[in-house]
Amino acid sequence: LKSREGNVKVTRELPGHIGYLSCCRFLSDAMIVTSSGDMTCATWDVETGQQLTSFLGHTGDVMALSLSPDQRTFVSGSCDASAKLWDVRDGQCKQTFTGHQTDINAIQFFPNGYAFATGSDDATCRMFDIRSDQELAMYTEDNIACGVTSVAF
Repeated sequence: LKSREGNVKVTRELPGHIGYLSCCRFLSDAMIVTSSGDMTCATWDVETGQQLTSFLGHTGDVMALSLSPDQRTFVSGSCDASAKLWDVRDGQCKQTFTGHQTDINAIQFFPNGYAFATGSDDATCRMFDIRSDQELAMYTEDNIACGVTSVAF
């Protein structure tokens, strides 16, 4: 690696995923959560490099994740066309949301933490409500022939 100042030293490697790393978010200064092409998500201690929790349940590559505002949960989007809500504290999947026809490439919590949006290779964006455990809306446009790769609020 290089920066403007020259070579950058790698200070910590996080071995554990056996697939590519698709997304990484900081839970704190000392902990991150990652998603991977190995169909899992994981939390890591940044200081020690140790994997703390593995989140198992997707049956396809996990392409994206988003932390809830309180950082107690996160949602993940996968090539199995599902989104899952995970509890950071116990490592368990709390809810699974379906509706997309193909890979979910992007996922983002709504600012209030009660809903999230997804973007998929099926050229749709969908909004899901966590409290009612259902899809709220689907957004599509007939002229869009390619997948959705980003969603934001």
